[in-house]
Amino acid sequence: MSNESLPENKDDNKKPAIESQVEENPETTSVEPTLLDEQWLELSQDWQSQPYEKADIQALLKQTKKRTLQAKSLLALDIIATVGLFIALFVGLYQGDWGNATITYLAFGSIGSLVFVYFEVKIRLQIWRQSCGSPDKAVANAIVGVESSIRYIKLIKLSCWLLLPAANWYIFVMLEESQKSPWPPFITMNSFVIVMWLITHWFHVKRKKELIQLSSV
Repeated sequence: MSNESLPENKDDNKKPAIESQVEENPETTSVEPTLLDEQWLELSQDWQSQPYEKADIQALLKQTKKRTLQAKSLLALDIIATVGLFIALFVGLYQGDWGNATITYLAFGSIGSLVFVYFEVKIRLQIWRQSCGSPDKAVANAIVGVESSIRYIKLIKLSCWLLLPAANWYIFVMLEESQKSPWPPFITMNSFVIVMWLITHWFHVKRKKELIQLSSV
């Protein structure tokens, strides 16, 4: 019976020896965490030194400059279209044989386009006066630019709703005089305006998401 218990006594004798070694060398248990902390610190410093922020700032400056150029081009096209409508109206009034419906529609379109351009210029000038090419204000300029774009998009969407009744009235009057079927022109005109509104709405949603992202920077 005494011989069978010897192995257990040997194992019990080894345990205090192992525990005493761990107590004599407590530094071995803290070496690995210390090394890991140093490595993580080096990695974080290296990551913070990367030029990601500068690249984003440069991208914002390029995007703002590009959109400013696009806005100026759209404004120029809208002014040209407005001048063209007024020229057509004056020509129709001068010739006197274009019909009351055409003259009324051109007058409505000319005045409506003039009001549209007035608000467009007001929206655009607000951002162009505030914006500058300084990298320090790149995010602020981008936010103001997106807000200006959203206001312009809302103006287009409102114009679509105002265009629908005027265009449908003009088509109805012209087709009533010619006694043709009104459905093909009605479908074409309304489809064009609805598609234009949907495209504008897509840009509206996109710009709102951009504004949320920029505001969180």
